[in-house]
Amino acid sequence: RALAMRMTSEGGSSAEERIAYAFRLATARTPNAKELEILSATHVREKQRFTQDPQSAKELLDNPDLSVALNDLAAHTMVASAILNLNETITKQ
Repeated sequence: RALAMRMTSEGGSSAEERIAYAFRLATARTPNAKELEILSATHVREKQRFTQDPQSAKELLDNPDLSVALNDLAAHTMVASAILNLNETITKQ
């Protein structure tokens, strides 16, 4: 959720800018076109889901920051989770 909050507050005004910002924070590089396309599609899908089911967004966020639209923050949280679960961001030993 912390990465999602940074996406919202520091990442820019569009979803693509915010996704690219979070990706860059997590991987130290900019996403290529295919990566950005996949993550943007994930954002659109999740935002639609949370718009249709706001209770799910409330449950996901537990104690949401009401200064941000609930469906946006929940969708950003899901995208941030996807980014943080990339092989590239996980240290393997």
